Amino acid sequence: MGSSSKHSQAEVDAIIKADPTKISVVPVPGKVHDVWPGYITTVDPSRVDRVQAALRTKLETMGGFDEAPRLVKKLFADCDVDGDGTIVESEFIKLMVTKMNFSGYDSDVKALFARFDVDRSGKLEVGEFCSMLFNEPGSRATTSIGKVREILTKRAGGVTSLKSLGLQFKLLDTEKSGGLSRVEMEEGFAKFMRGYGITLSRNEIDELFKMFDKDNSGSISYDEFLLGIRGGMNDYRKDLVRQAYDVISDGASIVTMEMLAKKYDVSGNPLVKSGKISAADCLRAFIAHWHLGETKHTDSVNLEDFLEYYEWVSASIDRDDYFELMIRNAWHISGGEGWAQNTANLRVLVTHEDGHQSVEEIKNDLGLDRNDFQEIKRRLYSQGIRARMVSIKDASQI
Repeated sequence: MGSSSKHSQAEVDAIIKADPTKISVVPVPGKVHDVWPGYITTVDPSRVDRVQAALRTKLETMGGFDEAPRLVKKLFADCDVDGDGTIVESEFIKLMVTKMNFSGYDSDVKALFARFDVDRSGKLEVGEFCSMLFNEPGSRATTSIGKVREILTKRAGGVTSLKSLGLQFKLLDTEKSGGLSRVEMEEGFAKFMRGYGITLSRNEIDELFKMFDKDNSGSISYDEFLLGIRGGMNDYRKDLVRQAYDVISDGASIVTMEMLAKKYDVSGNPLVKSGKISAADCLRAFIAHWHLGETKHTDSVNLEDFLEYYEWVSASIDRDDYFELMIRNAWHISGGEGWAQNTANLRVLVTHEDGHQSVEEIKNDLGLDRNDFQEIKRRLYSQGIRARMVSIKDASQI
């Protein structure tokens, strides 16, 4: 059931006009992120450290210290189904479980994959993996970014913590030049990283500076800083976000804040379901996110804005299937397979014209009043289903 059936027009108006500085966007500490449906981070960075260390030890034991990287390349090749020189998460898990005997450590193995997949491409290249695993020159600082993301997404707030991290740019820019110099990076960012329990040498800071400075200008811009800390979003996730925007806009050239508030479904959020926060407070938290960062949104959101918001959300979710489920349920996008299958869209018991019954999903149910049986039948008809009667639990209408 969509959020439009939960909130009156007056409630929606009050939420989108509220002062964002007076709205708390952090949920119950340490429990559930502010992306939903209840994406709970169970990964402990220290556990991932131990798995990483154990993997390195096993490889060095099996192949010898000097030959370990060559062994990794052979293992990669064995698991690289399409032979493109990279492996995806499922192939990495297979390697770790069947070849390296890390059975029972699935969540830690997936987190290790995410740690090394710094560019969020969903793939690992063998040379890149070896470099970071064996701490080759130019790699440790990159791995540290992965660790920072783990720590931030483990904290209560999820996307809020990550987005607030981007705002630290202004504090590091002591010269107020709009960019970070090499000196500011060394002095400010090193101190900043120590706050997350990570100590970097001058050489490692230099590695990070070169990694962040994409245009080789000698200064790191705000956008370069954000991309370095947050990482990108792979094409698979971008496509899902575009699908969500299409559902919200319904053909309109731009999405208003009112459209977002009306169509965002908070009913699947476990904090709402358990009664720990109200549906209205959950919706306020979502709307408040659009007032964080450099760009403030008070009236409308275009596709670029929407993609940028989900870049932050994506950074706090390491698995594509969790991300897909979150997107599908939040915006009622039908489809998905396995764990990622939509569970939010309205299902009804249909009695067909020939008398047989089946459970059918209303594929486009945003804004649908579940008590409007004529509209339910109309939408089923648009899906090619001729319903003589539909029922929802104990309610029915011919």
